Amino acid sequence: VTAAGVTVAGVTEAGVTALPDHVRQRIAEADCIIAASRFHADLPDGKEILDWPTPFSNIFNLLDDYSDKSLVLLTTGDPMWFGAGASLVGRLGRKGCEIVPAVSGLQLAAAHLGWPLAACRIVSVHGRPAGHLHSALYPRARLLVIAQDGSSPAILAKALCDWGYGAAQIHVMAHLGGPEEVCFSGTAAGWQHDQVPDFHIIGIACGTDMPAIGIAAPDDSFRNDGKLTKRDARASALAKLAPFPQAVLWDIGSGSGAVSIDFLRAAPGATAHAIDRNDDQHVMAIENANHHGVAGFNTVTADLASDPQAVCAALPDPDAVFIGGGMSSAVIELAQARLRAGGVLVAHAVTIESESLLVSAWQSTGGDLMRLSVQHADPVGGFHGWRPLMPVTQWVWHKPPQQQHQGGA
Repeated sequence: VTAAGVTVAGVTEAGVTALPDHVRQRIAEADCIIAASRFHADLPDGKEILDWPTPFSNIFNLLDDYSDKSLVLLTTGDPMWFGAGASLVGRLGRKGCEIVPAVSGLQLAAAHLGWPLAACRIVSVHGRPAGHLHSALYPRARLLVIAQDGSSPAILAKALCDWGYGAAQIHVMAHLGGPEEVCFSGTAAGWQHDQVPDFHIIGIACGTDMPAIGIAAPDDSFRNDGKLTKRDARASALAKLAPFPQAVLWDIGSGSGAVSIDFLRAAPGATAHAIDRNDDQHVMAIENANHHGVAGFNTVTADLASDPQAVCAALPDPDAVFIGGGMSSAVIELAQARLRAGGVLVAHAVTIESESLLVSAWQSTGGDLMRLSVQHADPVGGFHGWRPLMPVTQWVWHKPPQQQHQGGA
């Protein structure tokens, strides 16, 4: 497909007739036009006109089928901002398609509400579970949400109430800038609009007295069978793992997935690969990931004891590795070998056998070895005493920049 062959253009509520002259010329010359059905009536007669496929990933099969044709793809707003453009450029390359942005509905929504766009958190629940919103909530947050359909505001209102955000203000702005523009407002707890127009943006204003989760979510927010890195130890591990946007985490012996989930909450666009031999653990971990609203959570069911190198061969090289279970010398060596330059390995041990492996690794390759001990005040009869948790041995190892692994994905 050539640059002349594919044009991806954004359309506003003003419609196809308001597109730039050169885009309308592309439409006139196109062999095929792909657009939402609401734009079809404004397109030239005699053209092959298709709806956007469902699921969206089918667009790539269509592009292959039309590789020798001239195509125009019409989206809403800016194709490169929560739109189809990013996926298309990723597949076709920057020279493989022409991108023509229009004013985004997110920009119009921010202007309508008088919210500085740069201060808003943008979240999409289009094709994603409503729980995806959860990780974006915090006191005084202003969120702009890309909806799935006309039922999205009611679904999100219920979810907000479940998460303790019932007092949050919801603003629904449909068809902004067009003749059918209509808006609805109310609190999450008092939301009364079961259906609104499908094409809309949702604004959510959180109050000052609403809950904040922090870097490590409470233990009781994770479904688990006891295989859980407790909150205090998890917070220490996360401080060393240093999550950042687009980072890749390997979570070995992931259990309930708590470390992966907190890592993803702290790092938008990051990816976590949770590796555990137990399918039941992954079922719980996926539930926990959905509850906390994180994207980028992947599970790998495998026993690393047999051949850890083969198990991890298809995974991308990590920026960070956490080992909370399945400890062995081979696993530690693999993690060290596959880490990217400057990456970090954090391992926790609660048994003497696992601790001995960390001591050996520390003695041979360096790093920081420490013991974490946590005690909580609990009633003892009519008094109080300190009740300890099992101590955790933590080993932290950083890979020097000059040791960049060259053979991974």
